[in-house]
Amino acid sequence: MALFRRGKWWWTDFSVNGVRYRMPLDTVDWRVAQSREKEKITQASTGKLAPSSQQFARLAFVEAAERYLESRKVELAPRSVAKERELLRAPGRHFQNTPLHRITAEDLRMYREKRAIEGKATVYINMEVGAIRAF
Repeated sequence: MALFRRGKWWWTDFSVNGVRYRMPLDTVDWRVAQSREKEKITQASTGKLAPSSQQFARLAFVEAAERYLESRKVELAPRSVAKERELLRAPGRHFQNTPLHRITAEDLRMYREKRAIEGKATVYINMEVGAIRAF
């Protein structure tokens, strides 16, 4: 558990159950920083505060796919973004509101089998799975 300054702002760095949390406390006052740090530790202990690496994984599949596509607009041409959007449409209907961290390799295998039974070409199925893997 540590309070430290970065520029004028106070930050906290602590671990709960082996998970590290490092975040700004949005204050320049040391006393306010102490109380906010205690609040953050309590939130982390009760599971109400997810580390930043897990926040994306907790999103529903369709929301995560949409965020991923928005971030890709900077890197790709509009036609490429449209292609990725099309590739993620069928997986979005299949996984819908399932959080990303709950999708297992077995779920992906079952999805591939379902698409094969529907008569989709293997190359297209592999492109869909590749688009899922990208985010």
